[in-house]
Amino acid sequence: MTPRFLLLLTVVLPFLIGTCRSYPLCKDRCCRFVESFPVRLRRLREDYSRIRDFYEANDDFDSVLLDQTVEDSFKSPFACHTMNSILDFYLRTVLPTAMSGVTEDTKELQPHVESIQQIFDELKSDVTKCRHYFSCKKHFDIKDLNTTYTQMENRGMFKAMGELDLLFNYIETYLASKRKGNLGSSA
Repeated sequence: MTPRFLLLLTVVLPFLIGTCRSYPLCKDRCCRFVESFPVRLRRLREDYSRIRDFYEANDDFDSVLLDQTVEDSFKSPFACHTMNSILDFYLRTVLPTAMSGVTEDTKELQPHVESIQQIFDELKSDVTKCRHYFSCKKHFDIKDLNTTYTQMENRGMFKAMGELDLLFNYIETYLASKRKGNLGSSA
């Protein structure tokens, strides 16, 4: 071994060992899903940053769709069901409406909305598969949110799309509470 290789090894090896120790060892799919969520979240935020201005500019409602009740539900033992319901709401109602509203003038938004839709679809599937990992309990009722959205008529989509960053924060907080290092500190 050359001295240069040994020097490189002494610099890189401790870094690699430290990196390996800083992440919990996940032995099941659900743990890996939770631990890898920050990568998906980064992609969600990147895509949203490219469409946010359009949806916020077209949101002319003073009311909030994802209100304190939704945030509180994400912090409760019912958060798994809350997240599942809201992801379903966005996948069945908001995102398809956003996609159908794409015009020639707004076609640059389409790949970002599609990306958010794909990640939400994967996320919903993972949450459903891991409901036992999350101790998923039913309590959150999506009907109130859906009623408010419906009352906003065709403008509700702009409100819902404009509040995606709030939803990302709620999901991030919930999944972060389920990471290996935090398992004892949260329901």
